Amino acid sequence: MKARYFRSLLWAVAIMAILIIVYQARIALIPFIIGTLFAYMVSPLVDRISKIIPVRTHRGDVWRRGISVLVVYAIALGGLIALFSAIAPLAAEQTRSLVDNLPELLENARVQSNIWTDQVRELLPESVRARFDQYLGDLIKSFSNGATRTIENYLGVASSAITTTISIILGFLVVPFWMFYAIRDRHFVENNLTNTAPEEIRDDIKNIAKIGDSVLGRYIRSQLILGLIVGTAVGVALQLLGVQWALWLGVWAGFTELIPLAGPWIGAIAGLILIAATEPSLFIWVALVYLGIQAIENMFLVPRIQGRAVQIHPGMVLLLLVVAGSIWGALGVILIVPIAALARELFWYADHRLKGKSPTEAYEETHVAQL
Repeated sequence: MKARYFRSLLWAVAIMAILIIVYQARIALIPFIIGTLFAYMVSPLVDRISKIIPVRTHRGDVWRRGISVLVVYAIALGGLIALFSAIAPLAAEQTRSLVDNLPELLENARVQSNIWTDQVRELLPESVRARFDQYLGDLIKSFSNGATRTIENYLGVASSAITTTISIILGFLVVPFWMFYAIRDRHFVENNLTNTAPEEIRDDIKNIAKIGDSVLGRYIRSQLILGLIVGTAVGVALQLLGVQWALWLGVWAGFTELIPLAGPWIGAIAGLILIAATEPSLFIWVALVYLGIQAIENMFLVPRIQGRAVQIHPGMVLLLLVVAGSIWGALGVILIVPIAALARELFWYADHRLKGKSPTEAYEETHVAQL
């Protein structure tokens, strides 16, 4: 009994130490977090390719998975080269134009916003104009103070920011190699870790790990799919409207879509600023494009793609988002879908185990095992 107690204490101390180290190095670990997202995305493809190659030994399995990862890398690299070749001229032209005209664009955006503000002010009754001017002045002052504080904070941590930036760059350089070993040896590492657990709960730990891995992996892949769809839709729609830099605005919208909640607004604001500075006549149409794509995404794509990924009905996804937002705010909206899916799977697994079923039988009753 005493040995089991000290063993539990040893594991608790080790886990706590790891969590503290990870928290302290959280900024430098950003490239590895991004690499983990892509590893989750390509792991199913690696698993399928691995099954094609027959092996009988552990060493052969290592070689099989290594070859599968290299095949996936080659496919991804070929796709990137083909995509870059197709859009490189347009991307280079839009990038050069954007960099050369950025100061002028920002000034034009400021001028245009002042024109619109004056037009709105003229439409207001005399009794309301003073209040409108006050609110507008408070908004500008608040933004200015916030920008000033941001600059001061940045200057205050400039030296540490340089060090952190170097760490992040080095991280991105080693991430492809780290991903290779992480994807290739993922199953071996999981087996080694679970084999260290007490024998009586070893099967339960393996099943719980499989449930969490499956739910998290499908959810991450659904987020990446949403980013691809939204980015493509924004780019194509703006290109059809004849908007300059439609390509980069689409890429930006797809990238910011991966940022929960604030991402769509960040992506839209960049496009609206550029439109206000270059083609004010298209401002309303571009705003409608962003609003329309976000409405379609929130009403149809998010419930269906996320719901299908985590096996939750679209109506329940919408209900979960509303309830979580009202109780826990933004963080609840970000995390509620994967947490709800994981909690459901773990609940039914525990329920079947408490009914007397074996770990294998309980796992086979989960949604994860039936996919």
